[in-house]
Amino acid sequence: MRIIFFIGTVDLLLSSLGYLYYRHQLPWGRSWWFALGYLTLTLNAMVSRALSPNLPHALVKLSAWLEGLWVAFGYYTLLFALAHLALWLLVKLLPFQLPFGKIALITLVASLLTVTFGSLNAFKPTIRTEVITTNKLPAGTSYKLALISDVHLGRILGRSYAEKLTQRLNQLQPDAVLIAGDLIDERISYVQEENSLAALAKLTAPKGVYLAFGNHEYIDNPALWQKMVEANGIKVLRDASAVIDGQLKITGLNDFRFSKSPKALQALAWENDKYYSVLIDHQPRRMQTASQAGYDLYLSGHTHTGQLFPNRQITKRMYLLDYGRASFGQLTAITSSGYGFWGPPVRTEVAPEIVLIEVVGQRK
Repeated sequence: MRIIFFIGTVDLLLSSLGYLYYRHQLPWGRSWWFALGYLTLTLNAMVSRALSPNLPHALVKLSAWLEGLWVAFGYYTLLFALAHLALWLLVKLLPFQLPFGKIALITLVASLLTVTFGSLNAFKPTIRTEVITTNKLPAGTSYKLALISDVHLGRILGRSYAEKLTQRLNQLQPDAVLIAGDLIDERISYVQEENSLAALAKLTAPKGVYLAFGNHEYIDNPALWQKMVEANGIKVLRDASAVIDGQLKITGLNDFRFSKSPKALQALAWENDKYYSVLIDHQPRRMQTASQAGYDLYLSGHTHTGQLFPNRQITKRMYLLDYGRASFGQLTAITSSGYGFWGPPVRTEVAPEIVLIEVVGQRK
């Protein structure tokens, strides 16, 4: 409930500031129909997440779409309005005036276009490829690992979305699929209603499909969610490891928010010198600790690279590696931008992605 209240408050604040801006700057901003439209979309944004899951799913989905797009529109209205304010303060010092009504109209159009672009971009995932060589595997040995994170199945993203993801992954023919958390968005009931997990049961990865829990896995019923996931052929690794072919070890950690201690990471480092050791950790916060414990590959997501421009300027400062690839001693760390989205169905930062990692042995 605290999350719903916080998001509702943010929605109300963004909407109120946007309405006051347009009402002051645009001639038709004071019309009854503009006020009614703004009020309707604002009220939907405030209550959307609190709607009963017993309502028709199509209605819940429509409300979620409108909420997400409205929040993104309010966010970019605020950014452009702040730029407008800065321009107004500058012009106060100059001997001429600017057509601020036209600038407000440009703000409106720019906000709409930005949200439209971001919404299209959110459903155009890319394939990022990474090749890693290691002396821990014999020459001629290789593993193709498909990394995805932050799918966020729920109100907006359902069965058809999961089916397209499965098709894309199967086309890549990975040996194993590794899910770095947040497979679900919020309530389990939304996933159950569309039976979205059934699509992922069709993944064809001969070495298995593995999930490490992210923070969203804990929002509803973690035990039930784990049972549902495993019933669809996905192995859940919550502070646990699995060994493939006697030479590749996959370890998954509980999300950092719920398990900040390094004890599990260190305890699961058994025989890291023997295996090529892959660590899946939803939030990219423990790379250095993982390096010290002898892991070879660290995989994470969570950041969405800020999702909405220019928020990556924040995530870059929050995490050692908010996106991309970096080395920490012998450890290679890869952070994905994520496959889905949280909140607005809009991505104006790095596009969603699947990361295809090929680990190639070179030991003679």
